[in-house]
Amino acid sequence: MAFKLDPEATVNLPCPSCGVKSEQTIATIGMSPRIRCPTCGVLFSVDGKKILKRIQEAQEAIDLQRRKLGH
Repeated sequence: MAFKLDPEATVNLPCPSCGVKSEQTIATIGMSPRIRCPTCGVLFSVDGKKILKRIQEAQEAIDLQRRKLGH
């Protein structure tokens, strides 16, 4: 079964400078490798492909456990 992420789903990304988490949509992470912290204003880079891959891996692990439990 193909895995699809809702582009409007959100992920909290911590600022490397101040540590405050910034809520970003999957669409934003996929399109923009740079995020501006809403608290301190630091512009930081994210690896959108790596983040999306980790989300996909986590969802696949959850799906596998559900199948094992018969859900």
